[in-house]
Amino acid sequence: MARGQASAIRWTKEITNAQVLRLIRAESDVRKALLVFDSATAEYPSGFRHDAATFAHMSARLAAAGLLPTAFSVLARVPAELGHPPPEPVFAALIRAHGRARRPLDALRLFHDAPRLLLLRPSNRSYTALLAVLVAHNRLDLASRLFAGMRAAGVPPSVASYNVLLKAHCTDAGSGADVDAALRVFRRLPDRGCPPDSCSYNTVIDGLCKHGRIGEAKQLLEEMSDKDCSPTVVTYTTLIHGMCRSGSLDEAIEMFDEMTKRGIKPNVFTYSSLVDGLCKGGRSLKAVTLLDRMVSERCQPNAITYSALINGLCKEGRLGEALEILDRMRLQGKKPDVGLFGKLIDGLCESGRAQEAANYLDEMVLSGITPNRVTWNLHVRINNTVVVGLCAVGDSSRALRVHQSMKSRGISTEPDTFHHLVDCYSKKGDVHKAARVVSEMLLEGCVPTRETWAVVIGGYWERRNVREAAEVFLDGLVVGVAH
Repeated sequence: MARGQASAIRWTKEITNAQVLRLIRAESDVRKALLVFDSATAEYPSGFRHDAATFAHMSARLAAAGLLPTAFSVLARVPAELGHPPPEPVFAALIRAHGRARRPLDALRLFHDAPRLLLLRPSNRSYTALLAVLVAHNRLDLASRLFAGMRAAGVPPSVASYNVLLKAHCTDAGSGADVDAALRVFRRLPDRGCPPDSCSYNTVIDGLCKHGRIGEAKQLLEEMSDKDCSPTVVTYTTLIHGMCRSGSLDEAIEMFDEMTKRGIKPNVFTYSSLVDGLCKGGRSLKAVTLLDRMVSERCQPNAITYSALINGLCKEGRLGEALEILDRMRLQGKKPDVGLFGKLIDGLCESGRAQEAANYLDEMVLSGITPNRVTWNLHVRINNTVVVGLCAVGDSSRALRVHQSMKSRGISTEPDTFHHLVDCYSKKGDVHKAARVVSEMLLEGCVPTRETWAVVIGGYWERRNVREAAEVFLDGLVVGVAH
């Protein structure tokens, strides 16, 4: 930072650490906050020195903003100016910031360099922070080695450290053997002076539920109560989600009732898990009742809740109720995404209500929902579904408009969709338009099937336009050879 920039800030005759810290906290722009931080020492190079709290706050803000090298450089100045290493919580925050930036190996290097560069001996807090980063990025081999080295480094693991190890076992790809390893670690915790807490129980319960071992998960819930370790909303939500996924809907409802009787208030994830399970189990009307209860208890549904419910209603052919839920969703200021539009459009087309489906497609396009790398195939399927649906009800003119809109947006038309367009025009007696669709199909590099050719040729043949039929056929052969 230039000295001219630093001196641009006007300071009082005597600067205090409290004054500097207050100004830094008041500055919303982290780079300007760093300007304030540096200008204080630039103004009084021989008199003022930042204290540990100011260094900690400045480094933490830089790390949170993703300015990791700058945050480290601020921490590195602490030993030189204060004569002691930076506060351990600040160092742990910097490790976690590397995790958020998807740089787990850099976090590991920083951890190993801390004794040399920062004169900082890592503690349980920084070990746990690094373990969490490595597990979150699936570097389980490195996490295991780091955990094994804790005791050798004179740092006994805490229950928080063991919880990260439990999570590593429970989220590791593989069979139930990984959960069994987690259970072995879990059972040894009391012997190691680290009685399991609610987070420990929740992690193992989640691992068991993911492998369909609901009975064992329920036993752990009972054990929590026996050992005065109170279950949380996370505990119950995890069990309810696991039961729904296993198809045990009645058990899930009983578990939901149990948690409310125990005074544990369900959150949006609890409700959404149960709504999704009920809808997948063909009980969408029960899910609608649950949504009403959710709203009455002032737990705001999210897009996942609405999407699961609308999908379930559409699958059961309850389109009227699905559209009502969509209206309720909009009234709460939530906008449907491409997945939700797709579910509605599929349901409407399957019910022969293709014009309504086309209206929702128009709404989706006008609302600015455009394809991206993740949703591209979904957009292609939705648009083609609408064209096929319109052809099925004989609305060839609107089907063609949707097809032309697809072209303008770069969304490809599938061969089956082309065939339905050709067939729709032929049935209406407009074989010339059917032939133009075939020509367009060929120009896009999509080879018509035998059935598509038969529809066009047959249309001309019925009208005794044999010459035109032959020309269409020859043009198709020429274009086909060219491609």
